[in-house]
Amino acid sequence: MLVIAALALSGLAVRLVQIQGVDAVHYAAYGSQEVYQRVALPALRGAIYDRNGNLIAASSPRVDVIADDYLVAGSKTGLGRLASILGLTVPALRAKLSEHDGYVPLAYQVSGAVEQEVASLDLPYLTFAPDLARTDPDGNLFSPVLGIVGFAGQGLSGLEYLENSLLAGSAGSEVVPTGPNGEGLPGSATDVVAAHQGTSLVLSLDEPLQFEVTKDLSQQIKATHATGGVVIVEDRRTGGILAMVDLVVGPHGVVVPSDQNLAVSSVYQPGSVMKLVTISGALQSGLISPSSVFTVPYQISLGGWPFSDADYHATEQLSATQILAQSSNIGTIEIAHLLGPDRLSYFLRDLGFGQPTGLGWPGETDGLVPSPNDPATWSPSSMGTVPIGTGEAVTPLQILDAYNMVANDGELVAPRLVEATISAKGVEHVLPVQHERRALSTKTVSELLPMLEKVTEDGTALAARIPGYTVAGKTGTAQIPSATGPGYQPGAWSATFVGFAPAQNPALTTIVMLSHPDLIYGGLASAPVFSAIMRYALRHFDTAPTGGQGLSSGSSAVGGL
Repeated sequence: MLVIAALALSGLAVRLVQIQGVDAVHYAAYGSQEVYQRVALPALRGAIYDRNGNLIAASSPRVDVIADDYLVAGSKTGLGRLASILGLTVPALRAKLSEHDGYVPLAYQVSGAVEQEVASLDLPYLTFAPDLARTDPDGNLFSPVLGIVGFAGQGLSGLEYLENSLLAGSAGSEVVPTGPNGEGLPGSATDVVAAHQGTSLVLSLDEPLQFEVTKDLSQQIKATHATGGVVIVEDRRTGGILAMVDLVVGPHGVVVPSDQNLAVSSVYQPGSVMKLVTISGALQSGLISPSSVFTVPYQISLGGWPFSDADYHATEQLSATQILAQSSNIGTIEIAHLLGPDRLSYFLRDLGFGQPTGLGWPGETDGLVPSPNDPATWSPSSMGTVPIGTGEAVTPLQILDAYNMVANDGELVAPRLVEATISAKGVEHVLPVQHERRALSTKTVSELLPMLEKVTEDGTALAARIPGYTVAGKTGTAQIPSATGPGYQPGAWSATFVGFAPAQNPALTTIVMLSHPDLIYGGLASAPVFSAIMRYALRHFDTAPTGGQGLSSGSSAVGGL
């Protein structure tokens, strides 16, 4: 018996030596994992400012309220008060506390005041996890452009998604003592890895102008019973987008910002604003001059389809300038036939259609531009539809950039929203302007500018005129295609005006597009909005009236406006 006891004690001693000596490090690490846990420390997301330094998006510290439903243990005192503080119903809170998960988020990104109220309840099954809330001081004024940030702190749409790698920064971590069920225990954090704040952005957007554009567009949507509209204002020289507004009619007839940036992500048939391609292409190719005269009937047939001008007229003699000013479909088609399908297609793409704008926007569409080399997109009637803007689908930003090219003396400049970055240490880095390439010669532009002026002087856009300034631009009116099959929606139209001012020394380029207005013509529905917006913008940026030189507003983003 003594021998057996001795052997047992000997075996126990050997095992004790094994545990305390040979395997000590292993068991210590195992025990540490049971007692300590590494938790993430969220990084403060970079702020976003408008071009004047106004804060338009920022992150602030918040906490998430977390419950360990295993610790409730049947005691659910204080549920009514907790539910009231968190904005939950008592049945909903009871359901959450019955999930048997051990980690149940009850509320995300609560304020310090709410955290204090919850903490005062002294409920043992509640803890708080650090979080950050993204707030927009201007409410939803910039929401289609800014996009949203998810609970994980990642940009999910819009600019927040596009520039997430800069804005997000890098999360840190720390090791904290925890109980067997993951609840926090008293004690200091160790092995702290600091979080690094994200880079902040300075945008080309102008907060006062964005507000004014939103007001004017909203009023016109209501006045014309439209279903929505888009306005973009661009700095002619830099391509900086000064205002970008997307509005739709929401529930109960209230005009609200769209949940996406329709100016870049949605296409439409623009109508006569696309006549710019045909006219400029023919001028550039030396096929016409502004005074070239054409015999223009009211109606022609092409590819088995009838084409006509908007209003009946006898066959008349019109110059190229009159064809553009009066927006003659037949005259434009005649000029397009001088170009031919290949050159027409070339100028469509050379002016930026059928391809990204250079903004790099998430979800940006290239649009739909037919090609003579593709029988699936080009038909015998395409030489009638494409020149007048009913044979392609484009975005408002693509149209604006093409007209901004004319305002910029024939040079395409990529649109942009980010003017500068600011590091976590406060160092600002101004981004260079990205001039793309020359699309039209200076000679072509010098011929085209007076033709576009005629549109607002005695053409289809008298309502676009601005007292004290010359205006150049073009109207566009087109039926809206059916969403269920071939053809068009009965009585459904889009109305567009795009232009720039002052015409001979342009500062700003603006497009206004209304969807489903009851005033179907661009000259009636959209041109007045252009006039109202540009009256404000030209004063806002201290642009001298026609014949003078613009004065600087004091900001590098729109120098010389």
